[in-house]
Amino acid sequence: MTLSIRYCFLFLVTFFSHYTMAQTIKPVEKDGIIAVQSKVFYLVRHAEKLEGNDPSLSAQGKLRAIRLASVLSSTPLAKVYTTDYKRTRETALAVAKDQQLAPHLYDPSDLNSTAEILRKQQGHILVIGHSNTTTALAEQLGAEKQPAINDATEFDRLYIITLDANNHQVSTVLLRY
Repeated sequence: MTLSIRYCFLFLVTFFSHYTMAQTIKPVEKDGIIAVQSKVFYLVRHAEKLEGNDPSLSAQGKLRAIRLASVLSSTPLAKVYTTDYKRTRETALAVAKDQQLAPHLYDPSDLNSTAEILRKQQGHILVIGHSNTTTALAEQLGAEKQPAINDATEFDRLYIITLDANNHQVSTVLLRY
């Protein structure tokens, strides 16, 4: 599949995801201000990395991090979460810089607490994790059982999980970027 077809597909899925969310999530009025209480989570594994203990991103990984920022450039993120490893922080760097956000750290060994914290958030939230945590966190947020990520070769999954104001799953979409 060519890159332009992938971007067209990504645009259509994002459009329909936002359209579906707009149809199913009701505005809430508080203190005279009307707000939509919704949550859209964008979950990715860190980009390609070098070898070693707590490695940085490879050249290919740096390009993928820039591609992620480009894919999410029209999505106003409320927060960005990463683990405290170079590869996840570096994957978040371009997105956080473009959106003028400071990344927040989460503990990948306690996904129950992470999911609980995320469910209390509002807006669009990017979470960058690892091959052994990204699918598990997607499931914690309400997605159905997901296939394992291939640790050696798979760096391009982008889960979009939409929850309503009651933290009920509205949709889960899996894209490649």
